[in-house]
Amino acid sequence: MGLAHRAERETPSRGWRKAWWHPGGGRIAFATLVTLLPAPSAWGAQVAALAALHHDGQTFLTWTCPPGAGWTYRSFSKILIAADLETATLIGGPADSSWCDRRLSSLSGTVFGFAVDSLAAPLDSTQGLFVWTPDAAGPPWYAVTCVGADGYEDRAITPGGNSLVDPVLETPAPPRPVYQRTLVEPLGAPADVYTLWTSARETSFFPAMCNRSSEPFDCSVHHGTAGGGLMFHAHVRGGSFYLAHAGSGEPGEWQITIDDFIRTYDVNTFWFGYHDGYDIEAGMNPLLPPTSGTVEDYTARRVGFTLEWARRNFPVDTSRVYVMGASMGAIAGVFLAMWRPDLIAATMVNVPLFDFSFTSDANPNCSFNEGGAQRVSCDRMWGTVGTGLRMADGTPVYDRLNAGAMARSLEARYVPPIIAFSGRNDSLLGWSEKIPFYRAMRESRAGGTFFWDARSHTNTATAGAWWPMQDYAYVYRFRANLSFPALSNCSADGDPGDGHAAVGDSIGTINGFVEWAESVEDEPDAWRVILTLRDLTTLWGPVVRAPDSLTVDVTPRRLQRFRVGEQNPWRVVRSSDGASVQSGNIAADTIGVLTIPAVKVFRSGSQLEIGQRLVTEVGAETPPPEHSRPGIAPVPCPLLGECALMIEWPRSGEATVAILDVAGHRVRTLFRGPADRGRQGVTLDSRGLHGGVYFVRAQQGGASAVRRVAIVD
Repeated sequence: MGLAHRAERETPSRGWRKAWWHPGGGRIAFATLVTLLPAPSAWGAQVAALAALHHDGQTFLTWTCPPGAGWTYRSFSKILIAADLETATLIGGPADSSWCDRRLSSLSGTVFGFAVDSLAAPLDSTQGLFVWTPDAAGPPWYAVTCVGADGYEDRAITPGGNSLVDPVLETPAPPRPVYQRTLVEPLGAPADVYTLWTSARETSFFPAMCNRSSEPFDCSVHHGTAGGGLMFHAHVRGGSFYLAHAGSGEPGEWQITIDDFIRTYDVNTFWFGYHDGYDIEAGMNPLLPPTSGTVEDYTARRVGFTLEWARRNFPVDTSRVYVMGASMGAIAGVFLAMWRPDLIAATMVNVPLFDFSFTSDANPNCSFNEGGAQRVSCDRMWGTVGTGLRMADGTPVYDRLNAGAMARSLEARYVPPIIAFSGRNDSLLGWSEKIPFYRAMRESRAGGTFFWDARSHTNTATAGAWWPMQDYAYVYRFRANLSFPALSNCSADGDPGDGHAAVGDSIGTINGFVEWAESVEDEPDAWRVILTLRDLTTLWGPVVRAPDSLTVDVTPRRLQRFRVGEQNPWRVVRSSDGASVQSGNIAADTIGVLTIPAVKVFRSGSQLEIGQRLVTEVGAETPPPEHSRPGIAPVPCPLLGECALMIEWPRSGEATVAILDVAGHRVRTLFRGPADRGRQGVTLDSRGLHGGVYFVRAQQGGASAVRRVAIVD
């Protein structure tokens, strides 16, 4: 059996799994259990060359293992003679092969050892590793003893061998994922691999992210350009961080993939966590779900911590951090927006689950119904819905795992924009649970844009009517430091039905026809947004035209500077002629949220103005006409290589120029940013594209123009 596969399959004995902190003198001790294969007696066995390296708030202990297998290692504080063991403190228990990145080795087929520092050489199979995260400054000592498979512990101490001669100067600080190596995937995109060693206890700088000490988790980073956005592409269930590089296609984008993996039959934690007694190394946990104890959001904390680290340490635009994903990756996008709205500007997801507490989907094959395979995994990790286990802060765990309930709890704040595509024939995650989520988002005025069609969970490319609308670069119009209009009660919304596949519109959208200009004005005494209508494209080509006008409730969200007053004057100005078509004066509700009801939006655009200055100022600015579309000059046909593409912009404002394939998918962005009225040259570079028919689309506000181009390679 190859080392890579052996490393992934090996698991430690099910002995010590607790950690203790010595109450006096800052003295620390730890123990590890590694009992796998039959081993000879431990008489006279000692580790050698014990060393300690402290950096970024963590202490990395390494040693040379004795010959053979099956040893258990124990470590103690300031130990110079065997009698010192009696006052030492046990602090952890790493898994077998602690030197080895078992996860990466299994995924890649190549054995990789961990590096304890970005400049250090990887460890090898003769070495052991334990990573400790102290919560107080101090000079502790460490020592390691061996226990054989027969249970005998060699308690002899050799200073400079299995015991440190000098203490370690430790300083609590936020830990950092440690750079390990750069790998190159088959398509040639390099990925930097980092490892974060987590802790089972919380410190002032580091939340508990596992119920085991010194548990490593990998992530990979694909570099963009300075100032680019950061896309967290969350993997599907059974997927991994390994070389996953797909992003939105936005130029300059950085991509990060974080791993959600546990070595049990449950495989993943759905980006959340598990019960404090759940054994992530056990293979099969007890079949009976827990009925007491606490459920911890270990994985969610780690994802948040890792994204914060990436925002601090890479030259990304921190206002443009997004999530994309499908299936379990889509779950990450939805719930991370709910759990950490401060981190996420927006998310676009495909076939998500919105409510883990929903157990009665109308489709009897739904995997989250009672007795379904994925429901059984949830029960093992979190207890049953009926048991109602709680988290450490007292929150019922399934309230935290219900996106609709989370949206209602955030009504006084905001939910970042969520664009989600779901299938009425999704027999894995279900359709019925989508209906109460849509209702909760509407009633809490959280906004979001939702599409549904006849897709199943796995067939989204050919059965998904809205596939052309899944342009993940669309999220770049949102920023964490930019307010947005959360829409609800749109008069053009479709009817999703009651959760049965045969009831309601087979293809539909909520808020899908309404668009707005990215340049939202958000000042202390004024808030203004230009709302427009957009046509929608289906997989089979026909354009679903927006109505000539509609009404929609508008709630200003993620406000940066605008102060909601006791009374707030407002008006709606039609873009085509500057006429004021609606006005009023409205108070915020009892939780301080302001909603303008039934705003009229015209195909040519409407400007919603809120605030005394905008509504009463003389000669208030009216928006330029939006009905004029950009112009695209003819291009060489067929096109080989590159050419200068001339665009005529009818107005000033944010604009994009992109190349689409015949299915409507964006394959390349040629330009994104502010454009001045008039002509602009854009380089159309076809190199790297397969020969065939494509479309160039120029888009500004709610208007766009398309020109067909034939490309030869």
